[in-house]
Amino acid sequence: MQKLLNFVASRRFFILVMAALVFQALWIALSGRYPMAFDEDFHLGIIRLYAHHLSPFWSAQPAHSDMFGAVYRDPSYLYHYIMSFPYRLITVFAHSQTVQVIVLRVINIALFTASLPLFRRLLIRTGASPALSNAVLAFFVLLPIAPFLAAQINYDNLFIPLVTAVLLLVTSINNELIRYKRLNMRLLCAVTVLALLTSLVKYAFLPVLVALIIFESVLFYIYLGRAGKFWLSVGFGLSLIGRHLRWLLVVALLLSTVLFVERYGVNLVRYHEAVPDCQQVLNVERCSSYAPWLRDYILSSHKGHNLHGPIGFTNDWLYGMWFRTFFAVDGPGTNFETRGPLTLPGVSAIVLLVGGLIAFIVKYRSIVKRYDKYTVYMFIAVLTGYIGLLWLDEYKSYLHAGMPVAINGRYLLPVLPLLMILLAIGYREILLGYTKIQLALASVGIVCFLAGGGVLTFILRSRDAWYWPNATVVQVNQGVQNSLTNVIPGAHNPVQYLH
Repeated sequence: MQKLLNFVASRRFFILVMAALVFQALWIALSGRYPMAFDEDFHLGIIRLYAHHLSPFWSAQPAHSDMFGAVYRDPSYLYHYIMSFPYRLITVFAHSQTVQVIVLRVINIALFTASLPLFRRLLIRTGASPALSNAVLAFFVLLPIAPFLAAQINYDNLFIPLVTAVLLLVTSINNELIRYKRLNMRLLCAVTVLALLTSLVKYAFLPVLVALIIFESVLFYIYLGRAGKFWLSVGFGLSLIGRHLRWLLVVALLLSTVLFVERYGVNLVRYHEAVPDCQQVLNVERCSSYAPWLRDYILSSHKGHNLHGPIGFTNDWLYGMWFRTFFAVDGPGTNFETRGPLTLPGVSAIVLLVGGLIAFIVKYRSIVKRYDKYTVYMFIAVLTGYIGLLWLDEYKSYLHAGMPVAINGRYLLPVLPLLMILLAIGYREILLGYTKIQLALASVGIVCFLAGGGVLTFILRSRDAWYWPNATVVQVNQGVQNSLTNVIPGAHNPVQYLH
């Protein structure tokens, strides 16, 4: 038993977890035809726009870009701008769209995979053991949505490691603040720059940023007290930074602030919204070329009055988030053909989630005593802010469109490991002293996730129309599918759990 625990805690096990993610994502990237479901054509289209535009700024809406929404005022642009540079290089050597897409998908896999070492360090900051942190990440990469997202051209693949890096830097600042009652201004400047840039990769970082500002303000007040002491700590922290590094940080702060203000500040002044609706920037006729906007516009024009309240919507929202974390879906080529979750990973996740929440609540007091309480508090603040604003934004869309829209489990991936480690700590505390039961529970959970989770959901739920038009790709996927269909529970029923 101890050997097993040592192995799960080891670097070798963690490398296996990373390798599992890469293998699964590569399988999907090399199998799924372009464009896959998560807006690949949207993201590649904007990357191509920036590939012919050296500056990240636009003076007006680019020509022939209305199908991508109000591009020139979209604050979530930094991924596309950065990815335009490798795209320019790829097009020099490869004129085939298939090759270009696959290379860009591989870059996205690398970006997503880069989040795992950051997540591991962040989870350990709670005081959780390496074994527990590694086990959580093993569950994470076996979520069907994780390799499916990693395999696609999508800004979430840059957003996830950046969010994790910001949180990791904040925990470093907090550790020094608590231990020495001083501010590490080098780290504070670095995390400010990174946070501003992350918000330009995806505006969904704003609720995380607000939660962190509130949380850090409280922590600064607790440990630095009076305003005079705070500014004294700031001055002392700045004095510890070398002259060259200080100028580098000043330039980085100025640049990131200018970029942030150019999008969010100008949007607030001009449109009174940080993230304005397409219609506010362009007009109804031009925005009608943008499919998501047109969908919501049509739905809002024909919606009835039989809307559920917040409780009824929450029920739909929870189901949608669960379903679209464990489902399989094709792209526009089959009109986004959707297939339901496999039985064991889908059902076991609900059981583990509910049990973990109960365990965490029951053992909350002992958890904040035994573990790093401020990191646990920070996780709770971030989860509350991010998930709360996500729910609110989608509830507003529900009221506008008259039906649930844009509910997707992939939106939770940036913060899901934070929730998972809190659940795991809850189980750990409630089963303290029962190591065999802990191992048995983890083993059963992993077996359930292996029985159709990860890439197997894509393989078992997909069909020939989902694949690249390549005989080898089709035959390999068909072969694995046929050999596992009679083994994996629920594989014979591709529409299970569909409403």
